Amino acid sequence: MKSLYLRKDMEASDSRIAIMKENPEIVLSEVGDESSVLVKIKACALSTTDVQTIQELNLASSDIAIGRAIAGIVKDVGNCVTSFKPGDEVVALLPLDSQFSGCAELCTVNEFDLIMKPKRVEFDEAVACLYEGVRAYTALQIQARMCAGETLLVIDGATPNGSTLIQLAQNWGAKVIATVNSQEEKLFLETFKPPLTSIVDVSNGKTNTIRSVCLEETGGLGMDIIVDSGVNMFPDQDDDVAQKLNLPTKHELISSLAVCGRWVTSQRDLQIDPPNSQLLFLKNGSVSYLFPSAWTLSSNQQGRYLHIMRDVLNKLASGVIKPSISGKISLDEAPSVYQMIKSRRIGTVVVVMDQ
Repeated sequence: MKSLYLRKDMEASDSRIAIMKENPEIVLSEVGDESSVLVKIKACALSTTDVQTIQELNLASSDIAIGRAIAGIVKDVGNCVTSFKPGDEVVALLPLDSQFSGCAELCTVNEFDLIMKPKRVEFDEAVACLYEGVRAYTALQIQARMCAGETLLVIDGATPNGSTLIQLAQNWGAKVIATVNSQEEKLFLETFKPPLTSIVDVSNGKTNTIRSVCLEETGGLGMDIIVDSGVNMFPDQDDDVAQKLNLPTKHELISSLAVCGRWVTSQRDLQIDPPNSQLLFLKNGSVSYLFPSAWTLSSNQQGRYLHIMRDVLNKLASGVIKPSISGKISLDEAPSVYQMIKSRRIGTVVVVMDQ
């Protein structure tokens, strides 16, 4: 059985390469968990692996599994499984601590991490927006408590995460402003219906236009909610990644917030210096951290988590969410494509298994 994993590069100890492993066929009775479900995978979203978090949580082994959003058909169930039966079409987000790769022919998933796939949704469409939908739902509803009529700034709106945020926010009645990093991304967002309130081009480092556009579009009030994809922590220092992605500074985002505004950030090592903290205090603003994988690391909110996944797929089935799939590849092509996945900004690459 073929499975895709990350392994340390022998020539560069600080990097990892994608490899295809030949594992023995999974037999559910040998797994030892009677709540497990054996899934024959039909499609898996090829996405970057959060190696840093896996290592920080001491979940890393010699090989790290690739692929978390999966869709397939139940092949076998454990003795304690009551919600699924062989032949059911299911979807899941594999937990961070899963030892099984989603980019594989077969995968074992806990019963309580699975949901049924709506009949109107194709396998590739389901995996193309599942993680992004859970992330957007977490940011907008759980952390930002968004209400209809509020204003939202989405950083990197053309990425899969950003475009899903935009579609859900517009469905819930928000007015959306998004940033783009190239003309291609701008053209992509201009196809959205209904159209965005404004699209801010930050290519060539023009991030200082974000504040002026936000204040202009809101009559000087600022944005109710900001969801970033990272920030430029130290603009006075050389940060190649932040400069290449044209990430906004902390001051730029805080200055764009309205009174009682909510900033949802993906910057894990965010440091707010005293002047910016004072500005945030005067706005009565708040900062929350966006880490969707936390849902799978604890069973405390399992019911809410499954509800979110079901709602994401229902919105996909009704046409509220329209995923952008940039390419469909075979499992054998996945190792070479994975090495270039970070450079793809628009759309999701989906691994489609042989029938």
